[in-house]
Amino acid sequence: MSWPWLWIGVLILGWFLHVRYLSREVHHKKEAVISSQNKLKKVNASLATRTHRLDHLLSAIEEAILRVDKSGRVMAANAKGMRLFGIHDASTLPQSMVLFYRNPDWLNAFHKAVKSLPDAAELPKIFIDDKVLLPRLAGLEDGQGLLLCLDITEQYNLQEQRKTFVSNLMHDLKTPLTSLLGYARSMESFADDAALRQEAAQVIAQEAKHVNHLLEGLLTVEQIEYGGAGDAHCDMPSVLQQVWQTLQPEMAMKDVRVHGEVPDVLRIAMQESDCFRVLMNIASNAVRYTTEGSDIHCVWDGESLRIEDEGEGIPEKDLPHVTERFYCVDGSRAGSGHGLGLAIVKETLERDGGCLTLENREPNGLCVRIELPVLDS
Repeated sequence: MSWPWLWIGVLILGWFLHVRYLSREVHHKKEAVISSQNKLKKVNASLATRTHRLDHLLSAIEEAILRVDKSGRVMAANAKGMRLFGIHDASTLPQSMVLFYRNPDWLNAFHKAVKSLPDAAELPKIFIDDKVLLPRLAGLEDGQGLLLCLDITEQYNLQEQRKTFVSNLMHDLKTPLTSLLGYARSMESFADDAALRQEAAQVIAQEAKHVNHLLEGLLTVEQIEYGGAGDAHCDMPSVLQQVWQTLQPEMAMKDVRVHGEVPDVLRIAMQESDCFRVLMNIASNAVRYTTEGSDIHCVWDGESLRIEDEGEGIPEKDLPHVTERFYCVDGSRAGSGHGLGLAIVKETLERDGGCLTLENREPNGLCVRIELPVLDS
């Protein structure tokens, strides 16, 4: 064999071996690609499963929860989260958070927080309808975040009530104390004026009585939170009779009469002092605000005690609020009270399992319905 043919044979053999090598490399690469694709499928399936499990877990949590990404989009939400934020169809997600809550200041804080994921962050309160939510953003492993919104409506309302309570208390104490101080100084400056001394003494006594009445009311409110009927009980008709007897002088001055039917005996799960305070408050209001020469109806209807007067009633705008602490009605029923009477009645009844309902009568008057914790006979 000549040398040219020998070289040609060597080249062909080398080419053949190289092709086989390349073929094996391609085969190995294909296997590696297929293996990588299978691993990717498994990872995606695992992520999908984990996401499904996470969303399923979130659906079992009672607080509102949203799953968000770093761009501020809502990826998923549990049932309460969808209801509160108005997400009607989960299949429309992901969508921007701005579609569900449009407070600019809050959204600015939210976007800063999601950009800092996985760092946790507390966000400003969310106000939706009558709900108050306290949101906290926590990071997830896949770069997403969990927005947990705790419902603090009750705590927030209680805090606001306490602020109002303290503000009203300061105002209610400041007015009589200012009057006391003013008249005391007047007595010092005009000690020789007998008429002024008498007037000052009367005002000081009246304002001191008002302050004392206010403090008694505050003490009663404080005792309600720590008291309770326990095993105590009393006979409601007997207590009611004591109430009307106590009010007899005021009723005689206004020529007011009481009519109605009450059982001879009705045992209720309340301390007698609490029952007397509740009934006295309602009955004295009825006597005070009914018109002269009118009738007060006091009836037990089998479920509750109704006390109805023939006064001007309560303005409809004030009716839902008159049982709030320190709430006073502007008008005929405002009187000189401190706004604690009906609050004491309501809170005492609810503590012992009762209920208070007020509604205006036609053509005039107020109906107070007192549901009492009746003991089984």
